[in-house]
Amino acid sequence: MTDALGLYIHIPYCRSRCAYCGFYSAAAVPTDDYVEALLREMAQESVRYAMKVDTVYLGGGTPSALTAAQLARLMDGVRRYFAVERDAEITMEMNPCDMTGEYLAAARDLGVNRLSVGVQSHDDRLLRAIGRRHTAAEAEAGVRRAFRAGFRNISIDLMYELPGQTAEDFARSLRWAMHLPVQHLSIYSLILEEGTQMAQLARRGALPRPTEEESWAMYQAMCRIPLHYGFERYEISSFARRGFRSRHNEKYWRLDPYLGLGPAACSRIGRARWQVLPGTHRYIRALLSGGEAPIEREELTEAEEMEEYCFLHLRMREGIPRADFAVRYGAPIETWYGEELRRLKEEKLLRDEDGRLALTARGAALGNTVFEAFLRSDEE
Repeated sequence: MTDALGLYIHIPYCRSRCAYCGFYSAAAVPTDDYVEALLREMAQESVRYAMKVDTVYLGGGTPSALTAAQLARLMDGVRRYFAVERDAEITMEMNPCDMTGEYLAAARDLGVNRLSVGVQSHDDRLLRAIGRRHTAAEAEAGVRRAFRAGFRNISIDLMYELPGQTAEDFARSLRWAMHLPVQHLSIYSLILEEGTQMAQLARRGALPRPTEEESWAMYQAMCRIPLHYGFERYEISSFARRGFRSRHNEKYWRLDPYLGLGPAACSRIGRARWQVLPGTHRYIRALLSGGEAPIEREELTEAEEMEEYCFLHLRMREGIPRADFAVRYGAPIETWYGEELRRLKEEKLLRDEDGRLALTARGAALGNTVFEAFLRSDEE
């Protein structure tokens, strides 16, 4: 655990909406008024949370939809209002279509030192099916251009269980990715989020889905191929070369403090958790009129925090550190979960070694089953 703050800045604008995406975004480009609203929220929140910042993450939406001038204003504000550490990890999500040499150079000059690129697949047919605007060739060119521009910490997203995708399609995407100059992979299965185009197609029976056998074969390829090329699986959906884990994402899984700015951004400090309400127009109007961002806030009970502590830590390779749990909650983990731990270990879903409780390979494949064993908030 660290006391340093992780700063998340949401850019909820996309030129077009992907068919699978359930995140809040607007089909438009970022305006100068939106950047000004973010700067005003920074000014307010930096007074409340005067903490050093060791990770900054520009997420979306599509942060690379910002112009270079808008990005410069934003990064200037981050450093003006927050005590950003010299070696801070500063990540920016980018769409391959935006990764020109000029834009990459500008981002690097402004201190961005890590890129997260939405690649998703090596198959143009699948990219079209899910509504991506780029081709596989454009994604590869963008990643290689970023490397030539001096970025040495590049992550890409890949997806599996896409409509019409076979296990061999996914394995080809993985092997292709292994030969790109990337140090990190985030690999997700397709989840049909309510309100998305794909969820609507599935409801009508018009969305081809992989069989159970194909899904299992894709999962096994994900577990096997990156490791063969020197990546470690340090979290259920995350793979990294040594020294290139996502420091920002680790804050979420460890319950470290993080502050989110912009509509739909989430924050968590201590047991307080809040979200800025979605709606770019409402957000801009509130901040530019001298008000504050509208938020929904909740205070977690100890039981709620404990269950989140357990299943978020279990997402990571290192699992739950027994000593840290005991210090945080005043007693060994068996006090609350003795019977559950015994059963999970008997079923070979959990390993107990070196002072840590962590998922086995079988447990990782059945993660939701394991996580459910740690739900206890109904006791409060």
